[in-house]
Amino acid sequence: MIALKNQSTFNNFSLLYSKATPSFFNFFEEHIQLENIIPKSVKQKYYSTVGSKRKYSLTSMIKFFILKNIFAIQTFSTLLRLLYISKELRDFCGFDDIPHASQISRFSTMYFKEVNQILHALVEITQPMLKEIDPFLSSILISDTTGFEIYVKENNPKFYSNLIRISKKFGKSNKIKNFNPEKYAQSQFPKYASSNPEIHLSYLNSHFGFFVKSNIVTDGLGIIRHIDFYDEEMDFSLNPNSAKDKYDSKTLIPVLENYFSLHPEYKYKYFLGDTGFDSSDNYEYLIEDRNMIPIIPLNPRNQSNLPKPNFTTEGIPTCPNDPKLEMKFDGITREKGRSDRIKYICPKSQKCRVNGRTAYILSCDTPCTQSKCGRIVQICINSNYRLNTPLPRNTQLWKDLYKIRTICERTISQLKICFNAKSSFIRNTNSMKTNILFAAITQLITVILAYKSNDFSKIKSIKSLIG
Repeated sequence: MIALKNQSTFNNFSLLYSKATPSFFNFFEEHIQLENIIPKSVKQKYYSTVGSKRKYSLTSMIKFFILKNIFAIQTFSTLLRLLYISKELRDFCGFDDIPHASQISRFSTMYFKEVNQILHALVEITQPMLKEIDPFLSSILISDTTGFEIYVKENNPKFYSNLIRISKKFGKSNKIKNFNPEKYAQSQFPKYASSNPEIHLSYLNSHFGFFVKSNIVTDGLGIIRHIDFYDEEMDFSLNPNSAKDKYDSKTLIPVLENYFSLHPEYKYKYFLGDTGFDSSDNYEYLIEDRNMIPIIPLNPRNQSNLPKPNFTTEGIPTCPNDPKLEMKFDGITREKGRSDRIKYICPKSQKCRVNGRTAYILSCDTPCTQSKCGRIVQICINSNYRLNTPLPRNTQLWKDLYKIRTICERTISQLKICFNAKSSFIRNTNSMKTNILFAAITQLITVILAYKSNDFSKIKSIKSLIG
């Protein structure tokens, strides 16, 4: 008898399997012609990497991953064991014999980019279907960032608990006053995972960890339109929440540019995003470049409790305490991924050189900030896009539209459940990305099958189609 790690998972599989055979597989084969869906360039890449004929066809390998997601099976090895005992599953995949686990793993590592092409081929197929199902919700684009935990020791809660224990011991032995063991432990986190240096330390889902970071784009129905991955390090010179917001805001434009470069004819009326996308650059891009109405709430971390400066008729900011004093121009702030900003400093602040470094000397008796260099104001060009949106935030339509945004979060949760992200035991970056893309492919196949069965209520639930 085959021993499976999770007996309840096997019981769930048995129930689904009894329902799926053979009616669902026949229905799948009738309406999902993978040979016609797979782009020609993907076939060329797969079959040209070896000199001899492939033992396992491309469609067979793709069906293996789809089957894994349909039944929410945790690991490759578990499904391979099930293939040994089920001729129906082998016939569905098109396997005359069972591939080795290393062959499956190698496929997921090598063909990440090609799997992404298959995803977008399915996006093209499903787009007209979604417009027919719901013209309004399909005119909405939603984006959200998330992270998929890699199976590394640093993501084990015991790793952080050990750092806390060491920090407490360090603070006690050195008799440091007001010592915060949690902050010290966080500072001792490695910057990348020891078993996979490509995965950097991140702050996602309200905790530190090592993730494959991604930006998921869906429509208002919660159907995936695009997935982008970003491996850049977060700027932890800021506090964790601010670092995450800065990271999120800088990913949106490149993600949408990639999406529209693949589907230039697609048009959307609204864009929905959370406070992480609240930046002047994003508003200008959405309104001017994409002709979309942004539905993004203001981020309280982008607000300041300091008194607001006034402006002269020439647009020069003035001292908040004395409107007669104009602030001094201090150059242009240029930062990667953000708009250039005009920098003004306090009129009572003097810029000088101290020990070869730039310093500011403040000579104000009643400063409006605790900063040693006095008040600084940075003005973005076209900053009015952020505050004066085409659809005012206090309208009922804005509020109703923003409520739809959570469908993207539910889709992300479904993706993680689909391929058992937390228990998949995947360490390799490309392999994790491939599995994420196959989870998205499974969702789009569900859309096609629900559309063909004329039951639009099941476009996000493949298990209901099986039942």
